[in-house]
Amino acid sequence: MFDVVVIGGNLSGATAAINSAKSGANVVLVEKNKEPYFPPHCGEATDKVTASMLNLDGIGCPKNEIKQIKINVSSVKEYTFKLNKNSVLTIDRNFLEKHLLKRAKNHGVELKLGRSMVTFNPPNEIVLDNKEIIKGKVIIDATGIGCQIGRRIGINTELRPKDIGICIQSRVQSNFNSEIMKIWFHNPYAPFGYAWLFPKNEKIANVGIGVQGGQKLDLVKLKNMYIDDEIREKFEITHTFRSCVPASKPLEHLTKDNIMFVGDAARLANPVIENGIGNAIFSGSLSGKIAGKYIQGKIHSLKYYEKLMNDKVTRLTRNYNWKNKIKTEAKFVKSYKRGIFLLCLLNKLFPNICENQLIRIVQKDKKILDSLK
Repeated sequence: MFDVVVIGGNLSGATAAINSAKSGANVVLVEKNKEPYFPPHCGEATDKVTASMLNLDGIGCPKNEIKQIKINVSSVKEYTFKLNKNSVLTIDRNFLEKHLLKRAKNHGVELKLGRSMVTFNPPNEIVLDNKEIIKGKVIIDATGIGCQIGRRIGINTELRPKDIGICIQSRVQSNFNSEIMKIWFHNPYAPFGYAWLFPKNEKIANVGIGVQGGQKLDLVKLKNMYIDDEIREKFEITHTFRSCVPASKPLEHLTKDNIMFVGDAARLANPVIENGIGNAIFSGSLSGKIAGKYIQGKIHSLKYYEKLMNDKVTRLTRNYNWKNKIKTEAKFVKSYKRGIFLLCLLNKLFPNICENQLIRIVQKDKKILDSLK
């Protein structure tokens, strides 16, 4: 029997496996894909403090630094948000996930890549698609929006259509200002959602749209219209993918018996802008550390993970409740316009105030992880 079984080799799953293995736990990681997606099913944007937690410079991960964010709300007005201290980065997630899996293996994690979970028999038995049975004292569900372990043990993992972000993104080659990220909220490109252009360098950008589920939309047409209007010069689309992300409240409980839920499986994406890299890394790392200490007998309940995640869960729930009050197109535009206007005004009058708040939140996450060394 393994000490820890991690189902899912994404950012949250890989960091969970690494951190539990570093404590001396005997760990296995199961991932249905033989290697990470290329290009990643992700916009690949995160903040500088989160990136520092993964030592991107030390591992040589390609990245691009964003200095300005230009935001448009349904053709009303373009706002410019200048970044001074905690710049946004676009990263190479494919490179990062490959590195994390390699790092996990170097820490003694047994990797079962290209293998899927078929059945989970509580409390600790996993049956794989090749009929292999593995058992674990602690199970970490990093299966993404499907929350496969949670679904099999009777947790309500069902999402309403409006609580799912439907995304389509293309990898585009053209000429870009690598320091400027662009976001367009709502119509005409992304009804009750947003379109984005995230440059990876001066020649490549991730361009896509994400909308609230339940709408009858031609996503390919809308995405291509945004690309045509935004780039306005010769370009080439090299890859396109579709995906879904949770835009709901977090799970009511992030643990059940010997199981912990992390990343999208725990519904930890921000429901307002549907980004989840930072929370995936934090929840995965934290769950791994908690699992390790639990196996060592230094803590006696996995509920400690839930306790340390409480502030983040509260903040995400508050964001969801705010977004859930927006019922009409007019209210969507008014609410987002007002919020973005205030953020940009604060940024102009008091440079760094918004960034300092973000830094405090992320540094608090880092302090929590450091306290468990």
